[in-house]
Amino acid sequence: MLITNATLVTWGQPNQVLPGWGLLIENGKIVEIGPESELKRKYPYSPELDAQGQLVMPGNICAHTHFYGAYSRGMAIPGNAPENFAQILDKLWWPLDKHTSKWDQRQSPF
Repeated sequence: MLITNATLVTWGQPNQVLPGWGLLIENGKIVEIGPESELKRKYPYSPELDAQGQLVMPGNICAHTHFYGAYSRGMAIPGNAPENFAQILDKLWWPLDKHTSKWDQRQSPF
């Protein structure tokens, strides 16, 4: 499948923003990127998906989590509402950290 009519963002080194480029996907993998006109000429029988001028870029997957955050579900922060992230750390997360054991920090509730 060719994805056309897109602006590709590579996030490589250096990052590139490539208007008028497309990409070829085969078996669920990107196998080629290039100027849209070149890809269309090279793969004339490939089905096309029109990106309608939108950005196409690598997915943003963030696997960062703190499993012990499940312990704070439904907890209220005592006192006045925090004004910034530092106050949230001081009033909620640091006290919670102090009361978890090494076992708590290794175990996943999921």
